[in-house]
Amino acid sequence: MRHFKLKFILILSFILMTQNICAQSLDSLLQLAVSENTTLKSLELEYKAELIKTDQVSQLPNPKIGIGVPILQPETRLGPQTMMISASQMFPWFGALKAKKEVTVSMSKMRYEKISALKLNLFYIVKSNYYQLEFAEEKQALIEKDILLLKVIEQLSLSKIESGEGSIADVLRLQLKIDELTNEIAILENSKHTTSTRINEIIKQPLTSQITTRDRLLQIPLLDFDIEAFQAKISAHHPLMEMLNVEIEISENRDLVNSTTNKPTIELGIDYSLVGQRTDASPINNGRDILIPKIMLSIPIYRKSFNASNQIESMNRKAIELDKISLIDQMTRQLIEYKTEYDNAILMFNLSEQQALTAQQTYEILLTNYSTNSVGFDDLLSIQSQLLIYKQLNINARLLANIAVAKIERLTNF
Repeated sequence: MRHFKLKFILILSFILMTQNICAQSLDSLLQLAVSENTTLKSLELEYKAELIKTDQVSQLPNPKIGIGVPILQPETRLGPQTMMISASQMFPWFGALKAKKEVTVSMSKMRYEKISALKLNLFYIVKSNYYQLEFAEEKQALIEKDILLLKVIEQLSLSKIESGEGSIADVLRLQLKIDELTNEIAILENSKHTTSTRINEIIKQPLTSQITTRDRLLQIPLLDFDIEAFQAKISAHHPLMEMLNVEIEISENRDLVNSTTNKPTIELGIDYSLVGQRTDASPINNGRDILIPKIMLSIPIYRKSFNASNQIESMNRKAIELDKISLIDQMTRQLIEYKTEYDNAILMFNLSEQQALTAQQTYEILLTNYSTNSVGFDDLLSIQSQLLIYKQLNINARLLANIAVAKIERLTNF
């Protein structure tokens, strides 16, 4: 007996552990979406690559070196030139390299904000599909419970037929209803596979893997809605708004690059010529080599391109400022719409709660009447169907409320 108890405890522990392993929490799926999603990984690599570019644009141009050997050697007073060597280094105007580096740094910021924006979208997709899984599982359990209630009525009807008080038509109608609900469970099972596939695509797990929730009921989420606070937060920190701010920053840095490009470019160099000694005379410094330091300036005379670039960047910045206003207005409108969806879901939830309570009381009265007096079967079947509808509306209201909050969080939770 003692060994039997020990085996029973071990088996029960194994089952519970297996359930915990198979069940997946929403937080764990969100973490997988961040760590495993290939699109996010791709953007992160692009971000790192953009940072590496700063080393490329911030270095000086490569120096130039050249060697020349004259086929027909020119003669100088001190001897013939046998070889010429030249070297030069170009130096952009002060601040040009730094300006180019700032443009590249700003471009990397743009990649980073794209990553943040994508995370918000991925989180919303995972949340909404996870809630739909919970909805399907809770609705499936509700229908299974309703089938059991119908089978109780079916057994009651069969008993009445045996006593000569019931009708076979009642049993057939119950069986039709049971078949209908059984088919609905099969449809829900298929929808769960589809929903799991959407989540698996994001977290990069095998598409056929079944996502299992932790069998918790969908709860009505609390919502602290302050539209002015949301507007201020979006304006200051939302990734899409930050992307527009970075575009302005890039435009301003391009202006700096244009400004430094329109300044003279300095090139320092040296020419060295090897001179052979004269054999027909002995002048002073016979065969002395030639060394010529040199400085060159590239003077930007033509300014049409520079002026046009400045005008273009200025207009781009004005356009982006207008885009920022439009983005805030668009997100504000969406937040108000999502709040309305949430409020409507709460109204549906409260109504379905009251309707389900009333229908349950009516169902119990009609069931008692039918079991004792064999009357009211049509009303019993009708109220039983209505009770199921009200309970399903209740689950659907909780689903819509959770999805509405997830939509709001996609715009505000960053």
